[in-house]
Amino acid sequence: MGRSAVLSVRYLSIFTICSLLLAAGCASDVCLRAGGTSSITPSMVSATGDHIGKPAQWGGILLETHHLKDHTEFEIIGYPLDNCGRPRTGSAQTGRFIIVHPGFLDTTDYPLGRAVSATGRITGVRKGRLGDADYGFPLLESYKVHQWSDQSTHGDYSRPWINLGIGGGDHGVFGGVGVVF
Repeated sequence: MGRSAVLSVRYLSIFTICSLLLAAGCASDVCLRAGGTSSITPSMVSATGDHIGKPAQWGGILLETHHLKDHTEFEIIGYPLDNCGRPRTGSAQTGRFIIVHPGFLDTTDYPLGRAVSATGRITGVRKGRLGDADYGFPLLESYKVHQWSDQSTHGDYSRPWINLGIGGGDHGVFGGVGVVF
């Protein structure tokens, strides 16, 4: 192997290692892969009362929190989830629902307006009011309510978004990294 080929391989190796470190450093949120399904939407449950007892993974924006005697409740405006369970707040809403967390959670740790996701079991529909209209709020019993960073939920893609490119030609191997925040 010639000297230029050895240098090209060395630069490619360095570039690959740096790219992987950059990608690992930019991973700001975990990917929630749970046993629930997001194909059942809160509006479907609200409209029909079906799917009680089934697992679901829902998420959205936190609107209200309530402490009750033996549990904590979070009222959420739902959005579709991406493949990591993050609410896609730039998409159409999927309906309102209530996350019921058995036990006490300090609601000051969950700021209103924050994106959250939860996986659990649909336990019923609570009759309530939404403005002047009657509304059925689906109840999702969940033991874990995950909060997402603000930057990871806007649009259809999670951020930061990293693009890597590697090319080659007569003058060696070259590459580039693009990062969108």
